[in-house]
Amino acid sequence: MTLDQLQQHLKDTGRYSGRVDGLWGRLTEGAILLALTDGPDTALTDANFAAAGTALDISPAAIKAFWKTEANGDGFQDGLPKILPERHYFSKLTARRFDKSHPRVSYPSWGTLPYPKSQDDRYDLLLAMVRLDVDAGFASVSYGAPQIMGAHYKTCGYDSPFAFAEAMARDEMTQLNAFMAFVKSAGILPFLRKVDLTAASWEPVAQRYNGTGYRLNNYHNKMAAAYKLFGGK
Repeated sequence: MTLDQLQQHLKDTGRYSGRVDGLWGRLTEGAILLALTDGPDTALTDANFAAAGTALDISPAAIKAFWKTEANGDGFQDGLPKILPERHYFSKLTARRFDKSHPRVSYPSWGTLPYPKSQDDRYDLLLAMVRLDVDAGFASVSYGAPQIMGAHYKTCGYDSPFAFAEAMARDEMTQLNAFMAFVKSAGILPFLRKVDLTAASWEPVAQRYNGTGYRLNNYHNKMAAAYKLFGGK
């Protein structure tokens, strides 16, 4: 998706009042943020988790463990989906072409700079990425309670990284549906059905869900602890 195509979509959906010219400006920036604040931001209920657990043939506690570990239990903050931009992802998806010109936005190695702490700063970084490359920008961010990368938009059933981001801004049920599609399509579900209270049982899940750096962030231990907290066995 090009910037003018994004502007046209935002105009067609009543969020953008400027010219469709492919030029970045405050109207484009504001329209993107408006698109990401559209939803009712409705949180999930225990019944929602139970129904998803039944559909996936796993304990609801296993799903809640992702919600707790990935986003501390909430998919939204201040009306926007929780996000985490990954600058090394952006570097890879743009063939490193912005590493030298925009080192705050794009760099090849994970961990070169700390993550922005506030959601405001994270959204500023998302917008800086999108300004340089629309698709790579939205693809290089993880969204909502399950923190699924926009790069997995096809796996989750969406046509573009922006369409995925836009959907994740609706409510946690939409985020849950994306999670269900992702664990099935990415081959995680068979391993998720085998988890127990041990961190070792969560390692195959954490590796496939969070990548090879899962140990650095202790994801397998955090997931096992959260699973126990929510009554997993």
